[in-house]
Amino acid sequence: MENETKKIEKNKIDIKSLFMNYSVYLVLIMLVVYFSIANSDFLSTYNIENFLQQIPPVGILTVAYAMILICGYVDLSIGYVGMASGMVGLFVSNMGLPAPIVIVTSLAVGAILGTMNALLIKKFDLPSFILTLGTSYVIKGMLGFFTDEQFIGSEQEWFNKLAKTPIGTEMFKSNALIFFVIIAIAVFIMKKTRLGKYTYAIGSNQEAARLSGINTDLHIVKIFVIEGMLAAIAGLLIISNLNGGASKDANGLDLFAMAAAIMGGTSFSGGIGTIGGAVAGIMTLQVFKNGLTLMGMNSFLQDTVTGLVIILSIIIDYLKRRASRNS
Repeated sequence: MENETKKIEKNKIDIKSLFMNYSVYLVLIMLVVYFSIANSDFLSTYNIENFLQQIPPVGILTVAYAMILICGYVDLSIGYVGMASGMVGLFVSNMGLPAPIVIVTSLAVGAILGTMNALLIKKFDLPSFILTLGTSYVIKGMLGFFTDEQFIGSEQEWFNKLAKTPIGTEMFKSNALIFFVIIAIAVFIMKKTRLGKYTYAIGSNQEAARLSGINTDLHIVKIFVIEGMLAAIAGLLIISNLNGGASKDANGLDLFAMAAAIMGGTSFSGGIGTIGGAVAGIMTLQVFKNGLTLMGMNSFLQDTVTGLVIILSIIIDYLKRRASRNS
């Protein structure tokens, strides 16, 4: 009788664990089903095409943010890193330089800004949350100064098509392809490579990782460089989508990407999370916002409801960490 009781208790714990770990997938499915029934336009060709056009930039930022969080750090400058990199690419493009030079220049800017964040954090032992908040304001200010906070249009046709070239069908365009390729690469890196394994080790216990022989400082720089380059790709896609860009286009992207990663099971304290979960998180948030828009909800109320969902996801992350400590 006692053994049966223990078995039942174990099963309860397993069910609870499964729900906590995979709740985002369940929520995503429920949202898709609900909005499909509530509004006939939700599964329309136009809405799916619009959804696939909007999600890649913020999705790429979410993938980058998941890697940073798993490593045990936070980056509040990722949105402006992406926009600064993209705007530099836009300026170089408008000078008439070829596409490879534009793209490499933009990636280099992202890598440099990522390296700068990492070096400042490690050199002066600064909290990443505060340091990157500061660098986000620096980059935002510089963007506003050089652009006078005005929209800068793209003068090159190829740049405008970078995110909008149909791949086989009008519904599926180049930015979605880029997004899915990045997901596949990131999943492989985090699951199958030494870089991914070291990232989890450092996020779980940085001192233990250092004592085991991992060059933690160098590895953290690498992760910030990768994050900066992914942000640059996202910035290029945002600007290409809009046929130009302005500094305000980066507003809120950092927190949105962080919230999506946490909603997808990435721990705010590091060492836990998956790329797949982070992607499910951003898909859930975007489906939620898209559905509310189709339902005619006021945009300010949308922000309120979305904020409540984000708070709930952070509470769930806290409960998961507490349950993990108690087990």
